Amino acid sequence: MLEKIDLKQKLKKDEYDKKMDQYGDLLGKLQRECREAKIPVIILVEGWRGAMRTDIINEMMQKMDSRGFKVFSASKMTEEQRKQPFFTSFWKQLPSYGNIAVYHRSWYFLKNEHVVADKSQVGHWLNTSYSHIRAFEKQLTDDGYVLLKFFVHVSKKQQKENMEKLNKIYGKNWKKLDVEEHDDADYDKFINAYEEMFAETDTENAPWHLIAGDDERFATVQIVESIVKTLQNALAAAEIRAQHRNIILPPRHVALNNVLEKVDLTKSLTKEEYKAEFAKCREKLKQLQLDLYEAQRSLIVAFEGWDAGGKGGAIKRLARSLDPLGYAVNPYAAPNPVEKQFHYMWRFWIKMPRAGEIAIFDRTWYGRVMVERIEHFATDAEWQRAYGEINETEAQWAEHGTIVCKFWLQIDKDEQYKRFKERENDPEKEWKITEEDWRNRDKWDAYEAAVNEMLIRTSTDYAPWTVVEGNSKYYARIKVLKTVIDAIEKAIK
Repeated sequence: MLEKIDLKQKLKKDEYDKKMDQYGDLLGKLQRECREAKIPVIILVEGWRGAMRTDIINEMMQKMDSRGFKVFSASKMTEEQRKQPFFTSFWKQLPSYGNIAVYHRSWYFLKNEHVVADKSQVGHWLNTSYSHIRAFEKQLTDDGYVLLKFFVHVSKKQQKENMEKLNKIYGKNWKKLDVEEHDDADYDKFINAYEEMFAETDTENAPWHLIAGDDERFATVQIVESIVKTLQNALAAAEIRAQHRNIILPPRHVALNNVLEKVDLTKSLTKEEYKAEFAKCREKLKQLQLDLYEAQRSLIVAFEGWDAGGKGGAIKRLARSLDPLGYAVNPYAAPNPVEKQFHYMWRFWIKMPRAGEIAIFDRTWYGRVMVERIEHFATDAEWQRAYGEINETEAQWAEHGTIVCKFWLQIDKDEQYKRFKERENDPEKEWKITEEDWRNRDKWDAYEAAVNEMLIRTSTDYAPWTVVEGNSKYYARIKVLKTVIDAIEKAIK
């Protein structure tokens, strides 16, 4: 693709000033309109080293309100950040609805840095495939994010001239930008890597814009012009979507097995059996937590289940078996006003455990295909595509080396009623029962159908569901602990 770009194109200063004045005013107006329409924008400015991208970005952003955007660079990632799943930092930097994120270097920089780097230093980044990148970008654009991907192409001769210019401006110690003898070879290596990148990731929802960059003024105008046209189209599309958002599609008729009706809820443990088993599990988990840290493997333990199903008790016993410095419990309810300003997965990605640590989630991303589905907080299209999005996300975590344990705590309707009444009659527990719990109980059949579909569609070999027989709290707690132990031992050994 790069050989088709005419690098001889230039723009005179007076013509450049005229175009920038024209597009500059329009760009500021479009930024305000996107903010009002809650349209988030991500702009990637990739390209050759020495392609003057910093100057181009600076010129571009002068035409916009600086309060509505942030500029990032993947080259500034710390070693600690590099030990987390590939997209973690980018999820944390995600712009809220209506705002803009600009990347001087993005996930493509991390994907391609191995071309000339020591492969032992980039480690697990090499496991990130272009299919993962396509899936990540589709998750964003399906959620309404506008993703603009620019690649500033310069000739080998122009690159050398730019590097020498920058060297004179910033001096010999300008980090990583000295022109070295192997630069010509690097250019040839990167051409092949970039061509593969374009072939794999030039998609309908996130196409590449290849920019002729030998003339900086011409490149800047190309980028600004593309942003203007894309934002105009995005605003028009958003208006059409808004008109159709509240249309409810006919219910899908999907023939699925009823996983929950096969659960044997008569399984139980006596108090004495529970105490003996808990003591053994607790000692084992203490050692395994140390093994996780030494192996720099992280663990995600996700809990879902019926209201009063025993999630809190199971989490409490799991946490009691661990060193508090190495884990965090993350409780989730309905998204708050801040969380509603982001993609639904954002609030979970920002709680990803560091290498060697454990994250426990009390309620999870599966709310998208349960409560948000049943209560119509998500559109049919949104929750239906969430199965694939969640499977892809968990695959990324697993391929990174993160261990994923997912539990559904199952109780029957009679047991739930019994626990609800116990809570209402206990002054120390009455805070646990709300009118919403009783309303959800009235929708038991709808939730049961949603849970069955969730279990079938999202139980994978890399992130399997474990359905826990929960009528006996003692039995449920021990099953959770033993399942976590088995998962860690299997992964470590």
